Amino acid sequence: MDTLINPPVHRLEAEIAERWTHDDFMLLAPDNQKAELINGEMIMTPPPFYEHERLQSFLFQVIGLFVSRFDLGEVLGSRMAVYISDEQTYEPDLLFVSKARVHIITRKKLLEAPDLIVEILSPTTARHDRGVKLENYARGGVRELWLIDPYGPAGTQFYQRRGENLVEIAPVDGLIFSNTLPNFKLKTAWLWPDAENHLANPYAVLKALGAI
Repeated sequence: MDTLINPPVHRLEAEIAERWTHDDFMLLAPDNQKAELINGEMIMTPPPFYEHERLQSFLFQVIGLFVSRFDLGEVLGSRMAVYISDEQTYEPDLLFVSKARVHIITRKKLLEAPDLIVEILSPTTARHDRGVKLENYARGGVRELWLIDPYGPAGTQFYQRRGENLVEIAPVDGLIFSNTLPNFKLKTAWLWPDAENHLANPYAVLKALGAI
């Protein structure tokens, strides 16, 4: 008697579980909630805490006005999609694209990685920011990356490009000398509130930077 070979089973749910592509993400990602494509999976995050938003607003004001004052390029906020690869599309909290590269900015996304990326960490995003996103930012050509813990310096890291890699750097006398923003010196103490729970005044910071 002939031996029968059982055929493989193809289940619909297995097909549905296939990874998303960048094109899928751009078509289907919600427009009312921050989302990112990480390893082919769409990851959505809850609304950020006040500390996150306050720090993002401060940095956007300072870096945005500094870049405008010296005509250095473009600064954009947290909902701009950044294409890294077909399975990686991120929405950084803040990004800078130098004037020579503004052609990578389109109406819906960045076609390449920006020069500077700032990610403000939260419990729901830190694992990705320090892991797969850091790796892919390095591969994608990002020149400078700040991972800022809004609650203090212990969890904060700064990276700059050294050859093919992003290498963690340490402040010198409390300062980070940007390699993407000419003459921009970030005083790390500006990133966290004082004893009265106030962040540095953006006007005073811009004056210290020689922008006004």
